[in-house]
Amino acid sequence: MGQEAGDLQLLVNATNVILAQSVEGYIQAIATQVLNEDYNLPPLQKGLQVAVRVLYNPDLETSYFMVPGVMSMLICIITIALTSMSITREKELGTFEMLISAPIKASEVIFGKTIPYVILGMSNVPLVLAVAVLLFGVPMRGSFLLLLLAAFAFVCTTVAIGTLISTFARNQQQSTIASFLFLFPAILLSGLMFPLENMPEPMKWVSYCDPLSHFLALMRNIMLKGGEGHFIAWHVSALFLMAAITIVISFRRFRTNLL
Repeated sequence: MGQEAGDLQLLVNATNVILAQSVEGYIQAIATQVLNEDYNLPPLQKGLQVAVRVLYNPDLETSYFMVPGVMSMLICIITIALTSMSITREKELGTFEMLISAPIKASEVIFGKTIPYVILGMSNVPLVLAVAVLLFGVPMRGSFLLLLLAAFAFVCTTVAIGTLISTFARNQQQSTIASFLFLFPAILLSGLMFPLENMPEPMKWVSYCDPLSHFLALMRNIMLKGGEGHFIAWHVSALFLMAAITIVISFRRFRTNLL
């Protein structure tokens, strides 16, 4: 076999910086081992230099990876924490009986308690996006309308979850504790702290039920990669499905409490 020089190029998707660095190290180690074991190169020629071309985040900026996650987490905390106390506040103040006796339907009460928080959550999206782009320099390569659609699906889901929590809680203290009991595992399973690909298989299936993991993936895909149609359709559909299921359960529980 003739000894000829060759070029090896490694293209790494760096929307996830931690995962990209791990992939780079693994590929270099594997390629070096293959050359040393299979080709028996002389000692002076065993050095391997891999020309790494990092896609979507060439400078490996940590802010590109962390800021979309922090944005998602802030919207999640605001909507769930505030919505979960909407009905429990009425119970503590004694005005819940007035809502029951009023000539309105249960659905009207639920929508009246949730729609303002959907508007509040959506009003925070341009604010946090402006901070990410202008202050931290995170690129916005995708469509702003697609990002708003993804944010709307996420906000509807988190508001529905907050409403469901409020139907179980009897006071604001219980609703606050229940909200944080939901938020802590949701953040850990979202892919913000570490890549979902490194999780055990059962935990991956649990993360599919985490709305924060879907929205975080959408944020990174739209802002860093420009948005892929099939990717956005899958995650947005999952968010809307979770929102619909949660709203139905909340409505049934609220109707039971009224009866």
